[in-house]
Amino acid sequence: MSTNTSLLLLVKQFKDSAVNERQFYAQLTELITAEIGCSRASLWLYKDMLLDEIIAIDLYDAPSGQHYSDIHLHEDDFAPYFEAMRNDGGIDAADAMAHPATLCFNESYFEPNDIVSLLDVGIRYNGQLVGVFCCENVSTIMNWNDDQKAYLEQAGKLITFAIKPVLQQRFAALF
Repeated sequence: MSTNTSLLLLVKQFKDSAVNERQFYAQLTELITAEIGCSRASLWLYKDMLLDEIIAIDLYDAPSGQHYSDIHLHEDDFAPYFEAMRNDGGIDAADAMAHPATLCFNESYFEPNDIVSLLDVGIRYNGQLVGVFCCENVSTIMNWNDDQKAYLEQAGKLITFAIKPVLQQRFAALF
């Protein structure tokens, strides 16, 4: 895995308005999928500070080359996942179908999409959890290594920096 030079360049292009918001999200998920070596990557933001609903800003599926957005996940349907994200700020689930925080996705999400591994990092702004960056692998288990985890942690910080105006607008009541 390389350094985050490509990610820094993308963030700079976005901050300099060389790419628009939609392009930034699409390029971000594609870049991180390639850098981490996983099948899918997605950026999700919480709807509000209740942290009981997250919305996909961009989900990139590398095998199909498709991007998806505006997918909503609710705590009522996936309580163990939401609780783990609030308490731990991230999830390392090499065997996602057996992990206590993610097995709630088995029937509705993992099985239909052949997802077997998941690595999620919380996106924080001013110390508050405001989003999630998710990497997933299909077909084969991926034991996430320290370099992948460190890269994704750093990516989360760079994403926060890049989308600070979006976060300020969405969570205006807090900040």
